[in-house]
Amino acid sequence: MTEVRYQLELADLAGHYIDVTIDFAPQPQQPVILALPAWIPGSYMIRDFARHLLDIRAEDADGVLPLTQLDKQRWALTPGQLPVTVRYRVYAFDLSVRANFLSSDIAVINPAATCLQVQGLELQPHHISISRGQAPTHWQLATGLPRSATTAALAFGDYLANSYAQLIDSPLLAGALDIASFEVDGIPHHLVLCGAVATDSQRIAADLLPLCQAQRHVFGALPTDLTEYWFLTWVVDNGYGGLEHRNSTLLLCNRFDLPNPRLPQEYTEEYQNFLALCSHEYFHTWWVKRARPTPYLDYQLAGEQYSTQLWLYEGFTSYYDDLSLLRTGKLSLEQYLTGLAKTISRLQRAPANTRQSLADSSFNAWTRFYRQDENAANAIVSYYAKGALLAFCLDAELHALGLTLDGLMQRCWQQYGAPESGSEDSTFFAVLASYSQSDALVATVQTWVNTAAILPLARAAEIFGIHLSWRQPEHPFDLSGDKSLSLPSAEPGFLFEGVAEGLKLTAVRNGTAAHQAGFSSGDLLIAVQGLKASESTLKQLLSRASVGDVLQCHLFRQQRLLQLDLTLSPAAATVAVLNPVSQRTAWPGIPWQQEADEPDQSGTVSA
Repeated sequence: MTEVRYQLELADLAGHYIDVTIDFAPQPQQPVILALPAWIPGSYMIRDFARHLLDIRAEDADGVLPLTQLDKQRWALTPGQLPVTVRYRVYAFDLSVRANFLSSDIAVINPAATCLQVQGLELQPHHISISRGQAPTHWQLATGLPRSATTAALAFGDYLANSYAQLIDSPLLAGALDIASFEVDGIPHHLVLCGAVATDSQRIAADLLPLCQAQRHVFGALPTDLTEYWFLTWVVDNGYGGLEHRNSTLLLCNRFDLPNPRLPQEYTEEYQNFLALCSHEYFHTWWVKRARPTPYLDYQLAGEQYSTQLWLYEGFTSYYDDLSLLRTGKLSLEQYLTGLAKTISRLQRAPANTRQSLADSSFNAWTRFYRQDENAANAIVSYYAKGALLAFCLDAELHALGLTLDGLMQRCWQQYGAPESGSEDSTFFAVLASYSQSDALVATVQTWVNTAAILPLARAAEIFGIHLSWRQPEHPFDLSGDKSLSLPSAEPGFLFEGVAEGLKLTAVRNGTAAHQAGFSSGDLLIAVQGLKASESTLKQLLSRASVGDVLQCHLFRQQRLLQLDLTLSPAAATVAVLNPVSQRTAWPGIPWQQEADEPDQSGTVSA
């Protein structure tokens, strides 16, 4: 059987270079196309990984083979009668979960950004051997790829994939690793930390265990082909993100997001955010990696691949990530509602909420959501945030019918997730119709998705025994909290970041006072009412001004000094306030508990 073999060597830690060798036996005299993906599944933006590929050459036992570059990511060669070897070097210095990073501290390898595809051999076994190169001898290596019989656990060596698709869906993390393991339904789960200091990996693993159980509870069971799962966690000074894979996730977090070992009962907001990130990516084990849009049953990685369903997959996952923290007691109801209120407030404040539909936002993720600019608030609605709020509203409507969103998710999983048959645009709505027996609900949800509709959040909250009210913001970054303003407030309508010279405007929302006054993103506001502009000064001036007052503002625009008069208009009531009234339904406003007749299969946490 034909096999494609890769050798990766951590060749130059200081220069951030990985050397790659590919060996394969082509069909004689048949042209061979080598291609590197332009994007990585789960992150819907063209990344052009091939720009980091250097010094490519091909040869066989008779000598050098001509290699012709066809475009930005493809090469062609015509082999002879002998096996072919292709060599090249990859520059690896991208601090993200999508590409490669190599330094004296760590190696993060995404095969999608590293391993050229040999077209025509994609379905053959792929063998990848990781060579230590310059890496220190104490480094270990973790990945969801199966090991060969000759490679020890966590060792550099040989790993196996049954296809190119499995290979590029399996990131690798190498360095000084801190590992803690636990089991869910007898399946090993491994937390791997690289770069962490002064934290407690055992405590994190113990906190992940009930979160994984809660996600499994939503779908009824773990995927039948899941034999292990890896939380590969890259800990840095400043970074955040995650990307899902079939039996692993690659996570990026700040060093002190992780818990303080001296405070074992403390759940900081930063640690809760890290747990929510883990919860989000683990949910994707079912809901993206197996249940997914039909176009993604066969990823086409040379260019954009469109779907209108990202609101369903990313949005619903975003609803369940914090909900699982609530169900397992990692968030109190008050903390959960505060986070939900912030999501509602951001959506309410964005003019794009009434401009772009969720279906359109999903379809245009490639050029809009993943490439946001200063006009994003006016043009782009987040399929993550609004999709999560749609899930909240749908959950409420199902509860009103005596049903649950969990039940709908299980129905979807059984019908097209577990068999991995894919979902067309109409599939979810057909399952919803069958489950709810309500054509009216189906039509309503279709309107929520296909138009720039305002979601009925107050009704959803009321069904769950929660009261939603609105108030004016006290300052531009005020997003939650039940505060009583004694006087009407004004909001300028721009966002900013503080710099040494003043306030640099990062966005201006359409229809606001700043928009009417002529402010623009990129302006450097240096003085307000004759005082040096700063966040605290602006906040104080706004609190002391009345609607209709005019603030004299001085700013630089393209190195030109301008004066603009900001006539304050009333701040819209865009801050959501959520207060529980009663636990009126079975919706989990309290920690989720296992059913009495369900055996405890939690397993143990081990080093």
